[in-house]
Amino acid sequence: MSIKLNDSLNALEATKDIWNEMTFGGLVRSLRMSDEISQVELAKKIGVSKQFLSDVEHNRKDVGIGFAKKVSEALGYSIEPLIELLIRDQLRRQHLNYIVELKHAS
Repeated sequence: MSIKLNDSLNALEATKDIWNEMTFGGLVRSLRMSDEISQVELAKKIGVSKQFLSDVEHNRKDVGIGFAKKVSEALGYSIEPLIELLIRDQLRRQHLNYIVELKHAS
């Protein structure tokens, strides 16, 4: 595991208090801003428009796991927290309150 992946896990551990309120879009925005990358830069890296990325970050667009993978790869962070929040957001929109935890298959 790279240092950046360890850093992302440590950062997420430190923010457990706000984790329950975090959304997929909010996490994308937080990670992007912590790396001091503009929306334009990240949008280019993942092949979407700046407006589309803005809509995702403000929870106005639904995206899939493929989008989460592109963000993870572009920013160099672990994909697991992104997928967890993506699934949790989808469940909450359907008024289903579940805890989502991913575990890597052996």
